[in-house]
Amino acid sequence: MRIETYGTAFTSYDVKPNKLNKEEISKENVSVHAEVGKTDEIENISYHTTSKSTSSKFTIFKDPTNGKYVISSLNDKTIEKLKTQFPEDNFIEKEDGSLRLTGEAEAFVSGWFADIAYKREFLESDENNDGKLSEEEDGQTKNDFTIHGDLLGRVDNNGKEKLVYASETIGDSYRDKSSTYMYTNYREFNIAKSLDDELNTTISVDVDFDGIMTLKEAYTTEGDENAENVVIRHISEFGFTEFADDSEMGLIDILIVDAFDKFVQLDDKERIAYLKKHLEEIAEEKKEKKEDRIEKNKKDELIEFKIAEVVAFMTEKQNREELVNKEVNIYV
Repeated sequence: MRIETYGTAFTSYDVKPNKLNKEEISKENVSVHAEVGKTDEIENISYHTTSKSTSSKFTIFKDPTNGKYVISSLNDKTIEKLKTQFPEDNFIEKEDGSLRLTGEAEAFVSGWFADIAYKREFLESDENNDGKLSEEEDGQTKNDFTIHGDLLGRVDNNGKEKLVYASETIGDSYRDKSSTYMYTNYREFNIAKSLDDELNTTISVDVDFDGIMTLKEAYTTEGDENAENVVIRHISEFGFTEFADDSEMGLIDILIVDAFDKFVQLDDKERIAYLKKHLEEIAEEKKEKKEDRIEKNKKDELIEFKIAEVVAFMTEKQNREELVNKEVNIYV
């Protein structure tokens, strides 16, 4: 079975790099406060973490929304990942043991900080400003998104229906978790404990450093699970357990899946227009050839098409004749 994921969960702020050297940084009036218990603004600091573990480091960079400083807690793995991508001189060790980011590294981290702090509303949701998020406070953040899914199945030679294609696509991003919708997906089993926790997680899953968290990347936040396993778990919860493996998928299945894959990426309005246009073309073709080739039967949200019709509006015309007598079920 082929599994696909589409859509963007979150996007970082677009921040222009500002490169400072060690001497310039030494003149900055900012320092770490080890005993900070609240995240209220301190002098020229817009956010100061309230915790640091033995496997993390106080990390300083500028808040791109107001020009003030941020003192966050990045863990060792996050820092090592950043150092594989950005130049060594983007990381300045200060005398107090903190790490000052500058240049491209600062732009990348501060862009994600601003997205989490303000657009995902982590600072606002931390009602008592203790730097930690309770389960209730986490539920108030805009740290989630909606999902819609598409399935494509066929009946094998033994009369058993199997899925040959499944996809999930992000609908609305930046949603809180109080609403009821198809899934509460993001960090489903491991809620964000703080802004620092989410910043480390976001940086870790943005594998290509492009400032965009795709659905595939978001699905890697649950430990060992990958995107394919998450989708399978979701559709299994709805009672679908029969999946066609690669050996069972012939050329016809591959052609159908490729066509359907393009179709599911359209939004609802585009789908309706696409179907209408091509069904009209088929109807006209039927009229000209005087052949009763069109058969459409809709019941609830299940639409059953003959494969000739699927190919007619999703694949090239030259593929039609060899696929005329095959049938599939399409769930939209």
